[in-house]
Amino acid sequence: MLGVQHDAVLFLLEQLIGAERCRGYKFLFHPQEVEEEELLINASGCARSEFYVRRATSLDLPMAMRFRHLKKTSKEAVGVYRNIDAGEMVIEYSGNVIRAVLTDKREKYYDSKGIGCYMFRIDDFDVVDATMHGNAARFINHSCEPNCYSRVIHVEGQKHIVIFALRSIYRGEELTYDYKFPIEDASSKLHCNCGAKKCRRFLN
Repeated sequence: MLGVQHDAVLFLLEQLIGAERCRGYKFLFHPQEVEEEELLINASGCARSEFYVRRATSLDLPMAMRFRHLKKTSKEAVGVYRNIDAGEMVIEYSGNVIRAVLTDKREKYYDSKGIGCYMFRIDDFDVVDATMHGNAARFINHSCEPNCYSRVIHVEGQKHIVIFALRSIYRGEELTYDYKFPIEDASSKLHCNCGAKKCRRFLN
């Protein structure tokens, strides 16, 4: 009844102050820190005298391999479960790919049914309709000072919209990107409530 079995509710509850005192509870999204192991003594006695070995990340992979890696590791909730490096793929904006000429018709249909509409233009011809068959990416909010950005990538001859980290993102931080709606005249302006210091006041 209270929704404590819903992933989105659990994600927020596990961040509350004092949550770490819960005994016998297995944290799903915010596992508690374990005591760090003692650092090994450097063989040479000084770390500066040793060769630097850079840790390999998914950023070193070709785009197609990074996309396949994303498909395997992405989660079905808009949450940051680990620190994300700048430039890393966060999630694909997925859904049904439709022709751009159908968007107005679909939008009117969703509006008549009281359904929120989630669409993302790929190019002049195709649009991803995530309203009924999309993933959690459709719930990512707009910000005038975002921590992510969207980009259309080509993988095996197909176009995909992927959300990338614009900067380092820390666990528990809200994901945002700039919707970049086309500029409209004053009568069609949509007010922006992102709360950023450099908010443009309007989405379009």
